[in-house]
Amino acid sequence: MTMQLKQISSWKTFDSIHKDVEDEYVKSWLLEKGPITNRISINKSFNLELLSDAISNVLEQDQLFLGSLSKEFKVREVILHGDGIPMVFARTIIPLLTIQDGLVELGELGQRPLGDILFEKKIFKKKILYIHHLNLRKIFFGEEK
Repeated sequence: MTMQLKQISSWKTFDSIHKDVEDEYVKSWLLEKGPITNRISINKSFNLELLSDAISNVLEQDQLFLGSLSKEFKVREVILHGDGIPMVFARTIIPLLTIQDGLVELGELGQRPLGDILFEKKIFKKKILYIHHLNLRKIFFGEEK
């Protein structure tokens, strides 16, 4: 079964913005086929910093984007480090129904990278890459700049 996402938010498909991403190194990270953790681990010491992992409400636009009828979501935010340097911020939103009726492991990740489950099971296939520009100053410091 394939879940079709609706474009009703500020998230954009990579295909729609690929011409705007001129840096080939950045493109290579965005288009990575396997787990990002593996890519980081090739040349660096990998570490996952768990920022949050809790049942939470999500924005209506995120709920609609996911096409989920669920009212409860597991929201997980992590920073992936290589040699102690932050390299990737990741936010995952998983409907609780997916965890309860599908993959219990998604609700029990702890310090384990999400990619370990997604790529080990080979039941997920990346079809469309969605990208959103984050204002890190606002996220981490409350600044609008």
